[in-house]
Amino acid sequence: MPSLSELYIIFENLLLCENIVVLAKNPQTCSQFCSALIDLIRPIPYAGETRPYITMQSDFFTSGFQGGAPNRFVVGITNPFLLQRLSTLSGAGSGTVPHMLCLQNNERSIPIKREKSLRHRNTPAFDIPGAGGLAPPTATKKYLKVDSSFVQQLDSLLKDESAFEEIGPFVRRHFAELTAQFLAPFSRYFAASMSPSVATPGGNLAYANFSEADFLQSLSKHGTSAKFRGQNHFQRHKARDALYGSFCRSPNFYSWLEMKFSLEKEASAGLLG
Repeated sequence: MPSLSELYIIFENLLLCENIVVLAKNPQTCSQFCSALIDLIRPIPYAGETRPYITMQSDFFTSGFQGGAPNRFVVGITNPFLLQRLSTLSGAGSGTVPHMLCLQNNERSIPIKREKSLRHRNTPAFDIPGAGGLAPPTATKKYLKVDSSFVQQLDSLLKDESAFEEIGPFVRRHFAELTAQFLAPFSRYFAASMSPSVATPGGNLAYANFSEADFLQSLSKHGTSAKFRGQNHFQRHKARDALYGSFCRSPNFYSWLEMKFSLEKEASAGLLG
């Protein structure tokens, strides 16, 4: 991974149900890392296909719509020659090259910020055998502001061999808080806009009439505790609205909404202890 700050880009990609490919030296490493990635956005369900480890012979390539590969996925691989195949599939399905994470087994510490020399490479896997011919990646948009305190603490934990067991819980806790901050405006919006007149005959709230425009108006009025990138008020609000708008149009939003509806239905029926 090029930098610790990259975690925020990965978080945004997961939030928007975009494609991610993890390349590691062995199946165990890529499997564990893929599983850890999905945890970053809990309780939002990742609506795409999650395959912690696939090979050339995997049924992943025929498990999607009409016998093709899934359009949205997080997959782990150890064979670099699969990068080209996955890149082609992703481009045909969603129109964008997947975000690629190459995990290296070395003792060099991960920098807090991506080195400038790596930002302008022509390929996403410039030093990986078998990655030749990959198209240059689409520029990754960055919306959320990196918490410098978090990445500095994470950097310290990574350098402390005795703190290895603390790293996973520390990262999950931080992004769980960030996810909660991100979702809070939706809870506020639904609480204010869902009245008895929009309830189903069974008394359950109906979210089918959700309006992205109305939600963004509510967001503009009440704001969010999540921090966004930008040098001024206008840029931060633009980044905020762009991320929330993209999320509202992503498969993850509907997966989360369905889960939220199901939990509320169970709670109203007294099924949750």
